[in-house]
Amino acid sequence: MVIDFWATWCAPCHVLTPIMKKIAREFEDRITFAKVNVETNRDLASQFHVRSVPTVVLFKQGREWDRFSGVRNHSDMLKLLEKLIH
Repeated sequence: MVIDFWATWCAPCHVLTPIMKKIAREFEDRITFAKVNVETNRDLASQFHVRSVPTVVLFKQGREWDRFSGVRNHSDMLKLLEKLIH
């Protein structure tokens, strides 16, 4: 599972969104993707210790496996997700 924590006022979030949408289509049969708006889900963002947006949290076998803040390009995301599923 991959969770993208974002906010409407966050410019980098708007850069990451189309990349995440494309990646989600490419991995739709293998990984579940979710977007969480930190403005309307403050408790959930706090639970995951989100300090800045965008923050992307990756889970493997029900546990947090990795995370990053900021924008990653499509190629970097592909590499990361290939590691996640293997």
